[in-house]
Amino acid sequence: MAEKSDRGAAISHYRRVVKKIVRRYFGAPARRIVYKASGLTNYVFVINHVEGQFVIRISPDSERIGAFKKEWWAAQQVRKAGVPSPEILAVGDDAGPEPYMITRQVSGAEATHHPRRLRIIHEMGRFAAIINSIQTNGFGTNFDWNDAAPKIQTWSDYLDQEYQIQDRLEFFATHQMLAQNELNELARIIDETRTADIKPALNHTDLRLKNVIVDDDGHITAIIDWEECMSAVAPQWELSIALHDLSIDEKHEFINGYGLTPDKLEQIAPLIKAFNILNYKSAIAGAIEENNQAKLSELRLRLNGTLDLFSFGC
Repeated sequence: MAEKSDRGAAISHYRRVVKKIVRRYFGAPARRIVYKASGLTNYVFVINHVEGQFVIRISPDSERIGAFKKEWWAAQQVRKAGVPSPEILAVGDDAGPEPYMITRQVSGAEATHHPRRLRIIHEMGRFAAIINSIQTNGFGTNFDWNDAAPKIQTWSDYLDQEYQIQDRLEFFATHQMLAQNELNELARIIDETRTADIKPALNHTDLRLKNVIVDDDGHITAIIDWEECMSAVAPQWELSIALHDLSIDEKHEFINGYGLTPDKLEQIAPLIKAFNILNYKSAIAGAIEENNQAKLSELRLRLNGTLDLFSFGC
């Protein structure tokens, strides 16, 4: 009960902040402000104004200003390249300690349950190829958008410093999520990339149907949620997440939209699979923290390949 009361008080507080932001940015009050329960980290308000409909996101965490600035940079770059994405009008923290973002309201609905799913996924693949064609400087979360921060200059340094590959492998070994020979193979696949001539590129990092807005006909009107985007190897990093939730037929549709040939896909598949596996660390850590043995058993079943019913071997 107290938690609901605290949430209500926070919403009221941020509604007042939104009114201040609207007056400051637009010069006139909003006709209507509606709180939208969305996500766990931001407070989201839909604004009906004489100049149009807008969305204002506010974070209680003052350090989220960096994520908002990164999202703004990425949205600008992909829009220039022809990828539909939200029009971000402003990012700031001048209305109080909490950072905010003003975005023009996007028309359409989340693509997850749209009946023309295959066509949407094909188009997602096409847009993913455009996103990954945008060259960046540095690897990881700090790249072109952040001139003030030092950048990781090589892929090998990124693996050690930010991705912390050795810690991930040791974590999987400690909790017996994979056999040692499988962990050795993962390490080999990753290490082979250290000496490759890898150029950094923009990756959305969560290009899934829940982050795609479509119209009634299934045309993509916006790809949203760029705050976790990063500079990494492409398309291996992008596909390790984008293909994760898709069926076999849907994976083919995405890959066809991307324009990958079977030979190219076969060549990069080991690294895609390696990232897909190693990125389960947070899910495993959560299950361990909750002492959820059933969930851990499910994850082991998934990671050891038992549910892969379409191929032999790893």
